[in-house]
Amino acid sequence: MSKHVPFEQLEWDSRPGKQEVIVTRQHHSGEKIEIPVAVITGEKPGPTFTVMSGMHAGEYSGILAAQRLVRTVQPGDLKGRLIVIPVISTRAFIERNMQLNPVDQKELHFQRPGNPGGTYSECLADTLFGIVSESSYLIDAHAGEMAQALYPWVPIPMVGPKLVQESSYNLALGYDVPYIEPRYEPATIPAFCLALVEAGVANIWVEVGKQGVPTEKDTRIHYDGAIAALRTVGMLEGAPVRPAQKLLKGRGKQLNASTSGVFLPAIKEGDVVEPGQLLGRLTDYFGNVIEEFHAEARSLILYYWSSPAINAERTPHGYNWHNGLVRLIELED
Repeated sequence: MSKHVPFEQLEWDSRPGKQEVIVTRQHHSGEKIEIPVAVITGEKPGPTFTVMSGMHAGEYSGILAAQRLVRTVQPGDLKGRLIVIPVISTRAFIERNMQLNPVDQKELHFQRPGNPGGTYSECLADTLFGIVSESSYLIDAHAGEMAQALYPWVPIPMVGPKLVQESSYNLALGYDVPYIEPRYEPATIPAFCLALVEAGVANIWVEVGKQGVPTEKDTRIHYDGAIAALRTVGMLEGAPVRPAQKLLKGRGKQLNASTSGVFLPAIKEGDVVEPGQLLGRLTDYFGNVIEEFHAEARSLILYYWSSPAINAERTPHGYNWHNGLVRLIELED
């Protein structure tokens, strides 16, 4: 049984070894926060590196890869400290929630830390930040949710100090994905990632896996990519792998439904579509077409919502992921 440790009393053992604890914190509403944290302290000095998953609790391939890291990385092989958070919110995970926190229906990735007296998700973000903010490097493992058919890629925050940008970019190079996507505009980067950059933490988020199904292939990509990153920064011995990757540079766009109905996609994740190409149709319950959607430019389909059920009114706190249809990015020659 893992030991429960209040956030206010959190302190890692400086001796080489492994610790597995459940970090707890009480929100002012009475709801409890629980974050499982494993800490592997190496026998030689080095930086602190965090790998975390379950930012969205239905993205399972990264969660299983995080478990594998806990089981396989040994103190004798490690320089520095590796923090692994397999599930960021046990509450969201156990309730099989997609994207939003079940307590306040907010999207954790877009909550800035620093307001523990705010909503439950703000307190959760602040707690998570307190655990990871002294890291030099961080990988946030994501995947496609149960209703999300997703093409693998790695977005990279390219803001802040040049050294942080370069270090973040290098973390992505060991992932066996078709594309990496440097993002230079703060508006396109989740608030939690921006807070990490401001604290000097090089970070990426990794999108591998789809429709809530944690295949061995997707889990392995997450795991191998994390090992490559640890080798890149010198915390594990060995040369990091460098799979072939392409750069995504274009403008991202999301198509959303303005009317509820049944979505019939005409594309699949990873397709390259041309201007005017049909992306899908929204119908009523009888199959009558309400609206058709077409590509405006040559674009890559990053993901689409594979559940036909579309609720156009589901935009909690203005967050429009849940009435989305297709996410794409324009391709630059």
